[in-house]
Amino acid sequence: MRVYGLLLLAGLLLSVSAGCRSLDSVQGLDESSVSFAHAAYRDRTSLVSLQHPKAGDEAQSEDDGAGRRGSTLDVIVAELIAIGPGMFVQGLGHRYAGDHVTSRQLMRVGAIGVGVGALGVGLVAGGNEISEDWVGSAVSGAGYGIGVIGVGYYLSAWIYDIYDTPRAVRSGGRPPPNSPFVDSLDFLGRE
Repeated sequence: MRVYGLLLLAGLLLSVSAGCRSLDSVQGLDESSVSFAHAAYRDRTSLVSLQHPKAGDEAQSEDDGAGRRGSTLDVIVAELIAIGPGMFVQGLGHRYAGDHVTSRQLMRVGAIGVGVGALGVGLVAGGNEISEDWVGSAVSGAGYGIGVIGVGYYLSAWIYDIYDTPRAVRSGGRPPPNSPFVDSLDFLGRE
């Protein structure tokens, strides 16, 4: 067994050294290609193939999204991200679209929902253990109410992410204009 291991190691070393043998004859990358790729990476705005207008493009109106619309494939991918993994981490659809402001708000609202829901579950479990009279029932009842509020927060963040992601993709990752829904739920993130 040891001999086979040594033969395998020798073969691996020979194949690696054979690949490194002709490094002097390989031509390097063109410097202009590297600088172009670096500039393109630095100027990208989101994961979606959308670009915000540059500073010199004043001719295009802010409300006119026709030149920046995401493709149907971008919308489908963003929706699938918002539905699938977005069930566990709210705001991923907006994150994919480039709307990081709304994504952070939805993540906070989802986290509030998880925390309040966990508090409700703890009250229900603790209320049943306190006593079997009306005090235990009152604490459990409060736990059920608080748990429903937490689940409501969690689901509202997820459903809003699913609902609003196509708009975010088509707008190039801009936050929704005049939409107080997420702002009203995100009471921790107000500035």
